[in-house]
Order: sequence, then C-alpha cells, then structure tokens
Amino acid sequence: MQIIEPEDLWPTAPEVLSTLEEAVRMAEEIAAPPAERWIAKRISDKLIPSLYNARTYLEIGQLQSPEIRLNILKARLEAGELANADARYAPLYSKVRVLAEEAELATKMT
Repeated sequence: MQIIEPEDLWPTAPEVLSTLEEAVRMAEEIAAPPAERWIAKRISDKLIPSLYNARTYLEIGQLQSPEIRLNILKARLEAGELANADARYAPLYSKVRVLAEEAELATKMT
C-alpha cells in the first residue's frame, strides 16, 4: 500500500484555476437576470475582474505572485459583503473562500 503524504494532496495550479473558473461561472449565473441591478453591477464590476486578474497569474504559473492573493482577497471581500446583505449569496462566498485556501496551499508547493 502506497503512503500518500499530505503535501501530495495539496492543490496544484491547474486545480486552483479550475476552482477559479467555477467561481466565475457561479458569479455570472448569480449576476444574470433577474438579479437585482446592484448585485449584478458589483459582481460584474468588482468580483469577476478580481478573479480574472488572479487567473492571469495562475495561467502563467506565477503562484508566488502577491497579485493572486490580493485579487482573490478582493473577490472574497465582495462576496462576503453580498452574503452579509443576503444569505442567497453565501454559496458564492464559500466558493471564493475555498479558492483562497487552495491558492494558499498551492503556493506552498512551489
């Protein structure tokens, strides 16, 4: 039986990128009509651009770049504010939080 070290279970850049894409899809679905206008605007003007900025660095393998953590943090703050305003947005906040954790773990692997 092969022993798997905990470090081998940590996410890699492609896995983090996949989670990021899931978060973007979730945000886009939430922002689609009949969403309230202010929700759609915050998601499309702040949350999604922050995730795309983080994606840029993930795609080129710059896992140590502080821009990844900074932009995911911005998205997490936006999602948190939305979740505080209405519990319907809590799943989006959870997804972005998971993304932040995965990104942090992936940086330890490099």
